[in-house]
Amino acid sequence: MNILTIPYFAGGLSHLIPLYVLQQKYLKHSIGIKNHFLVNSGSQNFLTMQGVACVPLNYSLEENPLIPENSEKIKEQLLEMEKKAYEIVKPSVIIEDTSFFTPLIAEKNNLPRISIQRTGIFRSIDKKFRNANHVHSLEKGNNSSKSDGFSDSHNTETATNMESDLYFLQQYAKPKAKIVPGIPTIERLPENIKDKDSYFYSGPLIVMDKPSKNLTERLFGFLKINEKKPIVFITTGTIDKTPIENYIEFFVQKNYAVITTCDHPVNEKYKQEVFYNKLLPLNYICGISNLVIHQCGSGMYHYPILNRVPSLTVGTQCYDREDVALRLQELGVSAHIPHPDDNSDYWNIFLDMVDKFERNTLINYEMMDQLKTEIEETMSGFKIEKVIEYALA
Repeated sequence: MNILTIPYFAGGLSHLIPLYVLQQKYLKHSIGIKNHFLVNSGSQNFLTMQGVACVPLNYSLEENPLIPENSEKIKEQLLEMEKKAYEIVKPSVIIEDTSFFTPLIAEKNNLPRISIQRTGIFRSIDKKFRNANHVHSLEKGNNSSKSDGFSDSHNTETATNMESDLYFLQQYAKPKAKIVPGIPTIERLPENIKDKDSYFYSGPLIVMDKPSKNLTERLFGFLKINEKKPIVFITTGTIDKTPIENYIEFFVQKNYAVITTCDHPVNEKYKQEVFYNKLLPLNYICGISNLVIHQCGSGMYHYPILNRVPSLTVGTQCYDREDVALRLQELGVSAHIPHPDDNSDYWNIFLDMVDKFERNTLINYEMMDQLKTEIEETMSGFKIEKVIEYALA
């Protein structure tokens, strides 16, 4: 059986890694299955070195995705590449992560589709906690995808049959099977959801990586200089208007050592106390940290739990992140700092959280241990064969 796997073309590592882990941990050992990734040339180089088959197409764009005027050309390019990939691989199943145009290929070729689906999209948290002004992270900033896949009725394939293509695009939210990269206690489904048996919990699809030799040496030197200081790890991805540099400077002035993936001028100002690297082995860094601050991305929030480390989440005004962050706070395994535009008192809230952390009252460690056990049991019990069997039925 051939499978075609397609990550979100502009999603970077956050949408490639879950599919890569799915391949290496579960699909790689499935007899009779050959999985092919449709990715850009850079990702192809990495994947092929890991023994992962890739479609011989450069799944990238000629147009700048940040320019709205390029929207139609981008859609046409992506659809054409996906059509070619389908013709090359001739898959029986398509697996994707936030690839909004895949339904056009899957539905029109009568192929079942398996989707990585994070439950933050459902807004299942108690209504009293919700912020009606929040948007999905794909609608944030200049992200070219926004909700085009759901709202644009223009036929991007043939410039005809508008109603037909609108129907196919709306099917993105209705894949045959869904893999939830988490656990039921955190990633909750709405009580009245239809086809509940089509959702399969895999546990986090994350990489348990280690630092390279060069990075290890640099970290060792940094930690030696900052010996006996508590370590705070700050990683946020791209967040709008969130003053991360204020957090970095705050902790430095409180005699913490800061490790971060956030590039700010303040890093140079405190270069002895701040260790910056654009990419870091998240599991390892969380393991050596005393406190983790992050934006509650689907994969990221699992690392502090697995390493039994307290964490704070920062507001991004994206409901698919913040609703989950509030669930973690409800469970007592993390605490949430609202976005400055949501709550002008955010800094005092942050200070209160740091005080609780330093008094060791921030986290319910008994609940954290329960979640860690659930994560481990969910991962060990997940069977990709059952998902494929369900999709093909």
